[in-house]
Amino acid sequence: MGEGDVQYANAWSRWLFRRKFEEQFIVTDPGNSLRERFLGLVERWAFTPRGLSRLPIDRPVFIIGLPRSGTTLLYHLLCAHEQAAYVTNAMHEYPAAMGTVEWGRKAFHLDARGDRFLGDSITVDFGSPAEPNHFLGRWFGRTMAALHWPQLRGEDLSSEQRALVHEDVRRVLMAFGGLGRRWVAKSPVLQTELLLLQDLFPDAHFIHIVRDPRPTANSLLKLYRLCNAQLQKISPGAPEVVPYPRLSTLPGYVADWGADDLRTTAHLWVDAIEEVHRVKGQLNHFTEVRYEELLADPRKELERLFSFAGMFWPEEGNAVFAREFGSIGQLRHKNSYQDYGLVESITRSTMERYGYR
Repeated sequence: MGEGDVQYANAWSRWLFRRKFEEQFIVTDPGNSLRERFLGLVERWAFTPRGLSRLPIDRPVFIIGLPRSGTTLLYHLLCAHEQAAYVTNAMHEYPAAMGTVEWGRKAFHLDARGDRFLGDSITVDFGSPAEPNHFLGRWFGRTMAALHWPQLRGEDLSSEQRALVHEDVRRVLMAFGGLGRRWVAKSPVLQTELLLLQDLFPDAHFIHIVRDPRPTANSLLKLYRLCNAQLQKISPGAPEVVPYPRLSTLPGYVADWGADDLRTTAHLWVDAIEEVHRVKGQLNHFTEVRYEELLADPRKELERLFSFAGMFWPEEGNAVFAREFGSIGQLRHKNSYQDYGLVESITRSTMERYGYR
């Protein structure tokens, strides 16, 4: 993204966020610069409030679904709620200093705003919700270099790991006011982590969003290409990243056809849904929504989802929610998808189960 495409709030914003914004990516490398170390020191001394360990983590909400299935749309809508707390882009860029960076961003109006590098009609700033992908490595040792992640359960984590997970979530809650806030999180790669998340958060609520496989499988290929083009821009020669859920079948598909193949992404659509349905009966709170139904009747579907999560309909004066709600279905980009027949031949039975024709 060129500098002219980004709006910086002030000179300090440019200094703090210019490189971070223009090199935005799905997985952040927080680096080890003097700035990061200094902010981490401030965090430890000034932004570790008393009583943090006693702050309740009340019914976190996890949005799950394949990439390009409407997860971001739903995430932004739920995060616009008055009760929501979430990992902002600023927090995601400085995970060891979440409280410090978020306080500074708000207190000194530090921000940058522009389109995501994916070119998908989504405008973001450093207060926008981020996918907390970096935290999967920080918490569970997950790495995008591995195509499959062996299943972990709560008992597989050390007491220190569990404490770190809960402390980080409490820091997010505290940055949004603490008591009464609900942590909302979304990452497509969470589809293989559902039982682990419930072990850590027994009262978690899971919302699974599903979209027609024909555009989804095509859009996954687009995501793969855009992500790797951005990665080469940031770090020429870096190994490719495969931005798909770490399903047990993924390594075989990549070996047989490659990550940049419609057969791979069509099979992943089926497998990802089957993985969720394999464990959903073990989840205490689970619901599902089709992306197409959310577009067709957003008020009805959002009322149902807010009710499921135990959240009231956003207040009339909530300008952020009004903006997000008003932008549903508005696109500034065009897609050119193909080979729907191939996708249908692979996904037919699951398509029919979901009412797709």
